[in-house]
Amino acid sequence: MASTVEKATQVEKATQALREAILSGAYGGDEKMREVPLAETLGVSRTVVRLALSALELEGLVVHAPNRGFRTRAFTLEEVSDALIVRGELEAIAARYICENGLSDADRVTFEDLLRQMERVLDGGFAEVESRLAWMDLVASFHGLLVSASGSFAIRATIEQLSRIPLVAPYSVVFDLSSEDYSRDRVRSTFETRKQLVEALIAGQSGRAAALMVGYAYQACNNKRASFEGMRYGRRVSSIPGMGLISREETRETENADD
Repeated sequence: MASTVEKATQVEKATQALREAILSGAYGGDEKMREVPLAETLGVSRTVVRLALSALELEGLVVHAPNRGFRTRAFTLEEVSDALIVRGELEAIAARYICENGLSDADRVTFEDLLRQMERVLDGGFAEVESRLAWMDLVASFHGLLVSASGSFAIRATIEQLSRIPLVAPYSVVFDLSSEDYSRDRVRSTFETRKQLVEALIAGQSGRAAALMVGYAYQACNNKRASFEGMRYGRRVSSIPGMGLISREETRETENADD
């Protein structure tokens, strides 16, 4: 029989495996999470699977109902939009903190290096999947640095929690595969916003930096909404972690923008 420590480790590993599977699009919204097949796939007991699913319920990725067991949660587009705006406000606070405390030389160098890498990827375009993946990694690194440079544990912890909602994590970048340039012009617009943000952080312009982050959040909301319109009308959009959990009937007509 597994010890308490061994079982805890099994639960942690099973929870992470299921979390990644859900966010990778392996499951759709309101899909039943069957304990026996999951236990067989993960090589653990049903008890471990049940504990892992209970942990994911606390994160909001699954729900449990009497006589129905665990099912993935179906998010509405309004919930996603709300979380994106909250993330933007938190990043605005992070930007203010950086300006008030001063941007360190090390963080300034890292920000500038990320911008250079982003510009190289942009110049090459997004026709190749490797370029799109590289851009997503750079976006995640940029926003991660913004939060870490703020020095706020509360902001980091809250954004980590918000990022478990599909399409809210900085990594969830949308590329319109139906456009000839894969949305490069619109992506370049958000790149310019990031350049302006770094300039504001270096100059200690807290109001400007905060306003840029709030504006960026609204751009992201428009982007997600436009992606759902693309799904609705048969346009191809890039595969995004967690897309299958969103209720398509909740989409609204919006303007197009990209992350």
